[in-house]
This record gives sequence, C-alpha cells and structure tokens, in this order.
Amino acid sequence: MIHTKDFSAKTIKQLTSKGISIIGTQAMPGFEGDIYFSGVSYKLQFENKMFLRNHSQVIVLAASSWSPETDL
Repeated sequence: MIHTKDFSAKTIKQLTSKGISIIGTQAMPGFEGDIYFSGVSYKLQFENKMFLRNHSQVIVLAASSWSPETDL
C-alpha cells in the first residue's frame, strides 16, 4: 500500500484514531495549466465521505485538533 511508505506509522495512527483511512491515491493536474506535471493526492475516507488531500494537508490533518464533530 502506497500510504505506508509515504506516511509514518505515527501519522497513520493519528488518522485512524480520528476515524480516517487512506484508501488510495490519485494524480492531480499541475498548477496554472502545466500539462507535464501532476502531483499526487491521497483519497481519504471518513464514514461515507471521500475527500482528496495532498501530502502536506494529510500531515496537518493528522496532527491537528480536528475531530469528527467538525467539518472537513
């Protein structure tokens, strides 16, 4: 699984404790119409909602005080 090499065990544990799982990855288009570059986003799942976040956003989400009672 790609997320096990992209994130530390601590980050994955923090996400799991919030009820969030990383279910996959997706290529995203580059900025300002750059057709030769694409970044990677991670597909996250919380309950029945799926959302995309880049690597740094996942790290911040894991370390933040966000809880399931707040909006994503």
